[in-house]
Amino acid sequence: MKYSLFYVLLLLLLLSSSPLLAQESYTEFERGLNLTDSQKHQIVEIRKRYINEWQTLKRQSISKRLELRRLSKAPSNNYEQIEKIRNELGEIEGSRENLYNQYRIEVSKVLNEEQRERYNNFCGMERRKMIRPFMQRGYGR
Repeated sequence: MKYSLFYVLLLLLLLSSSPLLAQESYTEFERGLNLTDSQKHQIVEIRKRYINEWQTLKRQSISKRLELRRLSKAPSNNYEQIEKIRNELGEIEGSRENLYNQYRIEVSKVLNEEQRERYNNFCGMERRKMIRPFMQRGYGR
């Protein structure tokens, strides 16, 4: 029971908090793009269209990861269920990736050539920063 409460609290914390450093760096970056009012409005509308689905997929991913962690405590008894959840998690992550790519494409269409190049470079850099810590910790080995 103690662990269940811990995981529920952890899930709530993850869903309610946001990475402040990433928000600040993106906000600063966005200011540097010198977007017109029209561009700002269009990007806000694009973000609104994607945010609910993104949050839903994030919640599903967290839920599957917690379930996978629970089942992994007795892997020999739950092998089929673990594989099923891993496959579902892979599908969710694929959907998140596709959604992110669609979002970036739509935002890119709003920007002029110079802004688009800076935007794509920034997104690529941020993505590498997110991936690098996992690689350094030895995940996937």
